[in-house]
Amino acid sequence: MPGLMMVLRKDSAVALGLALAILLAGWLPVAALAGGQTLLPGVAASGALNADASASAFVFDAAPGAVATLSLSGQGSPLALLLTDSDGNTIAQTAGSAAADALSLTDVTLSAGGRYYAFVYFAPGSPATDTDYALSLAISDSAAAPLDDSESASESSLVLLNAGIEVRLNWSGAADLNLEVRDPTGESLHWDARATGNGGAFGFDANGLCEVVSNNSVETATWQPGYLPTGSYEVIIYYASACDAQAGSIQFFADVSVNGAQSGQISSTLPPPAPGQSSIHVARFEIAADGSAVVSQGGAYPSASLNILPSGYAAAASVALPITRGASVTGAITNAQPVVAYRFAGAADEIVSIDMQAVGPNLDTFLQLVDPAGAVVNINDDSGGTTNSSIANARLLSSGLYTIVATRYGKELGGTVGQFELTLTGAAADAPAQASALNLPQGDIEVSLYWSTGADLQLLVRDPVGESVYDDNPSVASGGILAEDGNVNCVPAETGAPVSHIYWPPGRVRPGTYEVEVWYQNTCSDQPPPVDFALVIEVAGVPLISQIQFPLPGQRYLTNFSIDPAGAASAGEAGFIDAGSRTLAYQNEAFDPPAIEFGQPVSGIISGDNTFDVYGFNGAAGDSISISMTSQTLDTNLYLISPGDRELADNDDADPNLLGATGRSTDSLISDFVLPDNGPYAIIATRYGNQYGGTIGAYTLALTVTES
Repeated sequence: MPGLMMVLRKDSAVALGLALAILLAGWLPVAALAGGQTLLPGVAASGALNADASASAFVFDAAPGAVATLSLSGQGSPLALLLTDSDGNTIAQTAGSAAADALSLTDVTLSAGGRYYAFVYFAPGSPATDTDYALSLAISDSAAAPLDDSESASESSLVLLNAGIEVRLNWSGAADLNLEVRDPTGESLHWDARATGNGGAFGFDANGLCEVVSNNSVETATWQPGYLPTGSYEVIIYYASACDAQAGSIQFFADVSVNGAQSGQISSTLPPPAPGQSSIHVARFEIAADGSAVVSQGGAYPSASLNILPSGYAAAASVALPITRGASVTGAITNAQPVVAYRFAGAADEIVSIDMQAVGPNLDTFLQLVDPAGAVVNINDDSGGTTNSSIANARLLSSGLYTIVATRYGKELGGTVGQFELTLTGAAADAPAQASALNLPQGDIEVSLYWSTGADLQLLVRDPVGESVYDDNPSVASGGILAEDGNVNCVPAETGAPVSHIYWPPGRVRPGTYEVEVWYQNTCSDQPPPVDFALVIEVAGVPLISQIQFPLPGQRYLTNFSIDPAGAASAGEAGFIDAGSRTLAYQNEAFDPPAIEFGQPVSGIISGDNTFDVYGFNGAAGDSISISMTSQTLDTNLYLISPGDRELADNDDADPNLLGATGRSTDSLISDFVLPDNGPYAIIATRYGNQYGGTIGAYTLALTVTES
């Protein structure tokens, strides 16, 4: 074969061994600690080396006495290949002398068994030019030993369980909780999938749709005795809905029994889901080849988790593998290594697409894209009705090194495992060429909204004096201008990639608080695809806010930012505003609020530091009350809370005619509301958007009553 192949004794590391020792000394411990990329028998791993990433690490396990063959081919500079044990002792190595050399470590006996590392790097003395490579592993056993019997990314084996498997969820309270268990073969048990091909069965759907409600509920997922899959089982508990307004947070207990033995209990508390959001707990248990099981508690996985990087991101990013456009790489997600990172150089306004396909056995993929500043700028969980992931036609907003995070649903909490294939390309076929040349106008303030479907999302920015820039009012006196309005009135954007852009030209910035709203105004389709948008806010050319969200039709997402007289900018809170008073942590203030008397108005101020006030009064059942909140600058908002802490009524914008001569369209009025109970009531005085809004100012609050 071309090139040089040596199987070294410990005393035969001459010049090549010395060069390798110097080269590897710095990064071998890091690669070993992070685990490297998993190398699977018969699954070729692709990668690339360059001046910034001059080496790659791979890991595999083998049984004692296994015979391994590693094959490496490349295009570019000559490469070298090193095989070591888990302690870093050299087992075999080889180096090429020409760019086209194909290298091989053939029939290497791994006498001790255990974990092994393979390193690909530039051959000593070779230039560090861009070089693509492919590495494959063959092993004499039927398969390489798994990374861990309970964590294998290979096909699950079977074990005889004479008492089967049971996952039993129980909770107290008038709420609909749902249990789902995903087995190592990729099948699921839940209320809408009641049987699997390997003997799994789902029991009664307790409190299903809140039709028949019990305060002590049980749901079970069971597998009948017999040969059942070993490996990783994922347990998901969903808080579907509260069946009673007073249900509140629910504590649950999920007992896992394997082969008749209590293997462990998953226990936590879930809050009711906010509208359009999820309240989920993700955990897992793992069955080993001897039938023993280990339960992992997991944790909460709310909707906001999608924008949070996995806990293992830093370690994975430190050994991120280079990936080039048009190339496919392979990897594996296990419970020990739930995240793999890849890196590429991107240019501002460039369009890229990323596809992550599961190879097996039950992997539910999840993708995140991280920009050069370390912010998550794009994500995808499920694509095309599958559990594969695809980020299509993502626009890069800045130049620099981007990181692709390949992981799974639940990330470090999850339980699905398996191999995957990941591909990075340019714009997909359905994105026209002009989509990459927006030439958006620049200014001291830039608010940009990006999405990739035909839906009509309205972008609105309200300036510090209350004037709003949006499609019906494309400019305001303070200088704000609507430059792009993607898919307005369901007319598709000419570029095929809708963008809305509002900016203030240089020198036109007014100090104060700006409010930004994204409204999912129209699906523009009978069967709209899921929508996700990226909201990016820059002040003085510096990114201030970068958010990715998944709105439902009709939902409004709100945030704000402030600019002080010196030009310093700060970001406010952000969230969907259709959850009413539940977005406000008012309970402590409502415990002993200042009193408001009938017929005696009170005054207050809503500011960035004080987003709501709470007042209390004693009401009698049958009394008819009215509450008004007026202001010259504030966009007011009112809530009435019952003695049992339930939201009874709310109002944002009232009819000014009902408020009298001084009424404004942004004032609030709860009119002629009949109180249902005797006891202490609370009034929450706040602003449009609650803590997410941006208007500030003084207000007057008045309470009147007509006794029954």
